[in-house]
Amino acid sequence: MHTFTVDAPDVSRAWLEACARLSQVPGKKAFHTVVRIADPLKEDAHLRAELDRVRAARSKDPLYSIDTVVNTLFPVALAATCSTHEELTDRYRAFYPRLQEVRRNTHGTYFGRLVAHPGTPEKPEPVDQLARVIRRLAKLRTSSKWSAVYEAGTAQVTDDDRWENGPQESEAVIRAAAVDTQTLDFPCLSHCSFQLDGATNTVHLAAYYRSHYMFARAYGNYLALGHLCAWVARHAGLTPGTLTVMAGCARLDCTQLELDAVQNTVTTPLFRLGA
Repeated sequence: MHTFTVDAPDVSRAWLEACARLSQVPGKKAFHTVVRIADPLKEDAHLRAELDRVRAARSKDPLYSIDTVVNTLFPVALAATCSTHEELTDRYRAFYPRLQEVRRNTHGTYFGRLVAHPGTPEKPEPVDQLARVIRRLAKLRTSSKWSAVYEAGTAQVTDDDRWENGPQESEAVIRAAAVDTQTLDFPCLSHCSFQLDGATNTVHLAAYYRSHYMFARAYGNYLALGHLCAWVARHAGLTPGTLTVMAGCARLDCTQLELDAVQNTVTTPLFRLGA
């Protein structure tokens, strides 16, 4: 089994090194990969611009811009105009049905699953999982007893908030078993886990993808998860920390020429690719 671990200071370096590792693997596919980013909101502007250009230049299969990929997971522009998490949730939910009319959003969006996860027949109201994560983090941030009870992905979303003395880790479920019956496609992101470092009042985010397409999605996903962590941290009165992204199966879905074009924008040897 081919696998790798990448540690990088920003999104651009992390993405490029992960792609370089995959380009050296037979079939350009690896399992149980780990990409850890110290500052998931920092990127190289030149690399980002070239990546968007190469993505759009595909004559047969042009890809969405990085910003479009980001907004599927976290609506950056909308969030910038909202002063509270409740305001963001209310406004997003108001036009969420219109988003779902777009073919690629038939099953919903990642952010929609985070703030309006489908309920159950017993509790049909959509669940705002991020609000739960923020409440738990804010409530327990002064405690050093718990550090890992803030997740999103495998918990029962209809559970209530009886966590007065519970652990410091919170979940947000992406997959909805009743509606996600398709084998492929949405959702590839299945789990988000927020860890509280009480010693520094920092919250770190770990995300798990069952399948990750590195050229089509990963760069925008990394940025979006960085924005998600920063949003949760801000509204819980904490500082955003590192991002760790694990992929059950990571695929390099581009040609070597496309990857070389992006790599060549890095004019100085910032790191050892594929080392």
